[in-house]
Amino acid sequence: MQQKIFLIKKSSGIIYNFYLSKIGGICYKVYSLHNNEKVDPFEISITEEKILEFYVNIDEEDIIHILALTESGDLKYFVNKDNVWNSKVFSRFDLRSNIVKSLFIYVYNKKLYIMYAASNLMNVNLWTIYFKSWDGSKWNNTNIGMAICSKEFTPYCLTIDNQKNLHVFYKNSSNKGTQIFYRKFHMQFSLWSTPEKSVNSVEIIGFYYAFCDTRNNIHLVWSTSTGTNFKILYKKLNAKVLNNKQLDRIVTLNLSNSAYLQPVIFEIDEKVWVMWKNQNEFSGCEIESSGLSCSSVAPIQHPKNSSPVLVEFSNNYELERQSFRGHLLYGTIDDFIDLVLPQNYSCDFYENIPDELPQPVPEEFTSADSYSQKSIIPKTEQQSAEISTENNHLTVKTSTNLSEIKSDNQEVVKLLKEVKTQLNKQNMIDVLHEIKSQNNLLIEIISKYLKENEMTKNFNNQKDEGMLQKVFNFFK
Repeated sequence: MQQKIFLIKKSSGIIYNFYLSKIGGICYKVYSLHNNEKVDPFEISITEEKILEFYVNIDEEDIIHILALTESGDLKYFVNKDNVWNSKVFSRFDLRSNIVKSLFIYVYNKKLYIMYAASNLMNVNLWTIYFKSWDGSKWNNTNIGMAICSKEFTPYCLTIDNQKNLHVFYKNSSNKGTQIFYRKFHMQFSLWSTPEKSVNSVEIIGFYYAFCDTRNNIHLVWSTSTGTNFKILYKKLNAKVLNNKQLDRIVTLNLSNSAYLQPVIFEIDEKVWVMWKNQNEFSGCEIESSGLSCSSVAPIQHPKNSSPVLVEFSNNYELERQSFRGHLLYGTIDDFIDLVLPQNYSCDFYENIPDELPQPVPEEFTSADSYSQKSIIPKTEQQSAEISTENNHLTVKTSTNLSEIKSDNQEVVKLLKEVKTQLNKQNMIDVLHEIKSQNNLLIEIISKYLKENEMTKNFNNQKDEGMLQKVFNFFK
């Protein structure tokens, strides 16, 4: 299993990108979401101690928590409070005779929960899954189960529902086939359910993944192999009646003569998508609401000059969480963040201009220096503009007067360039204060512009007509 990177999106919309540095320590970059202009974020180091594996999460108070395994065997905890990182060693392992992997940390209601899997070097395919919780005074320890799988696969998969319950899946492989088991941790009662078998396959199961959508439905996808025949299978689960065989309906999503890599599941506008990687190409399909069928499989594009990596995404940004939900995803990391998602969800806004509009977009509105490279789309003279700043969230509609757009656009660009200049001069706290100040000026300009133009169309109607479609990435 390849090393993941972690994206943490705070309620303010600012993104933290955590990864291992070249020397093996934990570091991160901060991205501001107030414009579409690429800003070169600087690297901030948390620790230079060599880290074998780590996991990052954010709680409901926007506090970032990290669980890390050091090369010396320390299970170390890092927490960020008031822009200061503190650390503490939870426990120590003898890595000369043991393997520890698949770290997980979660904080809810002032309690801390961690999970990991451990194996002895004498039997590297047998993993014990440990769960520990800290209530402020003592640790509670539980062995969730035993997973049998080779070391290139993760020993367990975890998803969290709207009530903050934990749903854990782990597999046991043998020469007779593979089973995927399921257990639920009831957060309210701090109790684990008894193990139940969710999948029983005569074929070998490779990668698998579980996902809980916004309606608390659990979705499970996995790959199987027999010789040179490979399949991607899917199942919608009812956690209350997992052993009811009448509900055990498995859908075959795809067939191939080559192996599949890690599949992922995510939700966009209450539609569940399954995506997988095969021969360096991504494909996916939309799952029908009943879970009994899917749309036709289609290729999913990504930049050919990039190498997508697995991204663990934690999101506190409420405006986005209402429409987008995804935890394990694929993404390309360069000067900015770009998730690999279905074609319609690959950028901030995309154009679908009807044929009767004869004029192309003027060059000044498509240049890299323009604030609204994708957000402001000129139309005909009969159309009008509307810019809303409700909850500091920018919504753009088309405008009657292109010269007015250009003038305001240039004024916005001027402000954003000032922000970029300050980024190169100030420390992180000063940068964030400057962003807040410039954002207030930006809102004043947009509000002034709004008062001078009449609102003529509803944005949702425009969206339905295909004039503008809102989609998701990290620079909206």
